[in-house]
Amino acid sequence: MHDVKANLGEGPWWDAESRALLWLDLFEGAIHSYQPASGGGLSMNVGQPVGMFALRADGGLLAAVRDGLGFADLQTGKFELTVPVEADITSNRANDGVCDALGRFWWGTMASDQTPGAGTLYRVDPDLTVVPVIRGTTTSNGIDFSPDNSRMYHADTGTGKITAYRFDLAAGTLSDPQVIFASGATDGRPDGLAVDAAGNLWVAMWGGSCVLHLARDGDVIDRISMPVTNVTSVAFGGEDLDELFITTARHGLNDEALAREQHAGSIFRYNPGLTGLLPHRFAG
Repeated sequence: MHDVKANLGEGPWWDAESRALLWLDLFEGAIHSYQPASGGGLSMNVGQPVGMFALRADGGLLAAVRDGLGFADLQTGKFELTVPVEADITSNRANDGVCDALGRFWWGTMASDQTPGAGTLYRVDPDLTVVPVIRGTTTSNGIDFSPDNSRMYHADTGTGKITAYRFDLAAGTLSDPQVIFASGATDGRPDGLAVDAAGNLWVAMWGGSCVLHLARDGDVIDRISMPVTNVTSVAFGGEDLDELFITTARHGLNDEALAREQHAGSIFRYNPGLTGLLPHRFAG
């Protein structure tokens, strides 16, 4: 466990080159790296809420922030807003995202007060063209692709549903949406997710004190209990991609709950007994 007590820890990303886990603290506007072997790391602040980032093929990061997209550099601590997106919608902010196998960045927006249907899922091409793909999302969250790139999975925390789409990798388009999972009264709601090498899903459950291991059709394989209420996201990492890093949050907990949950906001490691996939880098 990495006991960082983040307000809203999110966006775990394993960088195999530096053997570091990158992650963010959303409302703090902070991006961090952490090397489990040495305990070292770097931190920077982008000056506004940050929803997600992706490592770039040419170095540095592409970061999705409240006002759009920008380039960030953990080594220098510099951030530059490059492409404004929804900057005029001051009630919205950026949320989760991922890169596909061709290096395009997919990320979503949402209303800060979680107004239903206020968000949009976007695709960002390597030339920084921003294409709206799904409008009317509520809390656009976990996104990942099947190992054969035939499906994209997308969680909407606001609706409690995970939808699977047929994915055309060459065209970067989605079709045939099928809801494969809808959370029950005691599950919490699906937040960040990751697909393992076998094609099954690992889903952080906000408010549910657990991570769910789902089959590709949405059936529950296993439930991993967590000692904190708000579980935010997951990513495979480690030398053999056989460790699951789990981010959590203190955000949304009252003083009584925080007194009970001493490790809320920490990053946990779980050994699932299988392997995951490396994240793709942004090609731009």
